[in-house]
Amino acid sequence: MIKTDTYNTTDWEIKSLNLLKKATIAHGIKASCTDVSNYGAVFTRDAVMSGIAGYLYNDEDVLNGLRSTVENLFNIRGAEGQIASNYHIKNNEINKVSFGTLSPKYDSATWYLIAIAILNREGELYAKKYVTDTISLLNALEYNGKDLIYVPQGGNWADEYNYEGYILYDQILRSWALKMLGEQYNISEWVEKSKAINSKISSAYYNQEKGYYNCTFTPAKLNTTFDFAAHSLLGFLDISDNNLEFDNSLSWINKTFLSKGTMPTAFHPIVHMGDPTWKEISNFHLFEFRNKPYHFHNGGIWFIWIGWYALTLDRHKRYEELEKLAQITFNALNSIDNFEFDEYLASDYQKPHGTKELCYTATGILFLCKALKNKIDNKELL
Repeated sequence: MIKTDTYNTTDWEIKSLNLLKKATIAHGIKASCTDVSNYGAVFTRDAVMSGIAGYLYNDEDVLNGLRSTVENLFNIRGAEGQIASNYHIKNNEINKVSFGTLSPKYDSATWYLIAIAILNREGELYAKKYVTDTISLLNALEYNGKDLIYVPQGGNWADEYNYEGYILYDQILRSWALKMLGEQYNISEWVEKSKAINSKISSAYYNQEKGYYNCTFTPAKLNTTFDFAAHSLLGFLDISDNNLEFDNSLSWINKTFLSKGTMPTAFHPIVHMGDPTWKEISNFHLFEFRNKPYHFHNGGIWFIWIGWYALTLDRHKRYEELEKLAQITFNALNSIDNFEFDEYLASDYQKPHGTKELCYTATGILFLCKALKNKIDNKELL
């Protein structure tokens, strides 16, 4: 077991959990305690991941926040089972609901389904009506029976990044949700669909030349960009168990980042002015342009994906790499004066940027701390 006292993990756990509790209100878990640029809303993906941290830490306050989030999302869902990207609370009631501004957010549906599966593990099996419409909607979005969903630009967490198509990240989330829910409700078709998605991931995404999985493809082109979020989550699919290709991708991450003393960036390589895709990435934003090189999605370091990556390393018993990751991450965190759970670090000079008091960041730190303890409470996420 890794000696966690070196990194003051107990202090980080306390501060991180306190932030999640602070963001938890009667109507769900807010994305941030700083209400700027819409971050004071309850965002589905943010709330679900915060709720998973509550699940891993047996924290009833945060779990109750996840339960409230799920209930509200179910009540405001679209006619075909669409799950809102976020909702605002005003005067103690929901006053504004968004299913995506620049484009529909498909990962709201998959994270919502994962939330139901996690809460089911707490012994409160939700009625099937909570999931059937949304699962059917995702099947309809697949449209052609080829097991993959086509995601529009801006359709998931990296909502200002320049990629679209059959995005790996979204296929992973759908497969993971279907596996857990299929087993819980004893619906074999859902389990079989999960297996079919895994098979497509195995055959369509791994890049032998690069040594990792491509982030997406369209009918016209292949996008070989490295997507850290997708690789961090891929460790929770059956495809990655005893899988040489997945092992190779983890080794690539170690060689490219950890062995050089750096944390993995959200995407790699970074897009610079003059690159072929610079015009597209610089023109795609909602409130303001944030994707300058080394920042935000374009080379920013996000603690939420560091945390998921740590859990994956623990699950696959890659403890030497987990130790490296912990050293690099906590050295960076402990060197920042008055760290306020900022959104991300700029990867060129390791300084915090973005919205402060972000639950995404606190959740990632909690995942890292939990991984370092080798999940001693034996709670599983599969």
